[in-house]
Amino acid sequence: MNRYDQVFTRLRKSGEAAFIPFAVAGDPDATVSEAILKAYVDGGADILEIGYPFSDPIADGPVNQRGAQRAISAGITPSSFFRLIKSIRQYSEIPIGLLLYANTVNHLGNRTFCKKAAEAGIDSLLVADMPPEEYDDLGEAMRETGLSRVFIVSELTPQERMRMICNQVDAFVYVVSRLGTTGTGTTLSGSVGATLRKLKAVTDKPLAVGFGISTPDHVREVVAAGADGAIVGSALVRLVEEHLAHPGKLSEVLSEKVRAYKKATRIPTASDR
Repeated sequence: MNRYDQVFTRLRKSGEAAFIPFAVAGDPDATVSEAILKAYVDGGADILEIGYPFSDPIADGPVNQRGAQRAISAGITPSSFFRLIKSIRQYSEIPIGLLLYANTVNHLGNRTFCKKAAEAGIDSLLVADMPPEEYDDLGEAMRETGLSRVFIVSELTPQERMRMICNQVDAFVYVVSRLGTTGTGTTLSGSVGATLRKLKAVTDKPLAVGFGISTPDHVREVVAAGADGAIVGSALVRLVEEHLAHPGKLSEVLSEKVRAYKKATRIPTASDR
């Protein structure tokens, strides 16, 4: 049983969904980035999603793009990235997922990248610009090193393709709550519930919803709709951006914010309706 299985099993027994905060590795620099990720853990995060900085992150909105640019400007390298992950792994045993782009993997080569990722303590990879059909060589390297796969589905994904994608997932299915890029929003797409119902008809894999989830109320909405997890990224990265001039306060602010999101992950029971 991998770390994801352990977490989702435990949460189902306790009537909760997973809270999954996102951060860009190395944003705004290596020291503060490590403090951010530890603050997420201290605030009660169930799973970490970490973005590897990339110069052209096509799935990310402007907030996360600026975070990636800050990390690149601060000089993040593959070596410093893996040192950061090792430090977080020593701090906590919660699952660590990596969101990245194919060029990052190709730079080191599939097997070298996967070996370094597994040794650092990463549990899963989501390559945002690589569909499952192109995963043959990378997928083999991931199997050899014990890394789990995460894939994205949306409201436009046909149900048979949903089935195919879900059959290849061994961590969780990333369900986008809206079309487009990541970012904050005031309302969620009304299609989330329908998308989750379609997925539940073809898989029993954990379903985590991301893109546009900004508030604890959004988390409650997706959990009530049937999600096994809620992913919040841009709203947290924006807080990092707002505290660039006084990063000493950031850990406390982020821990408090994560606690508020986590409180919203309780799965409603019949008595709540």
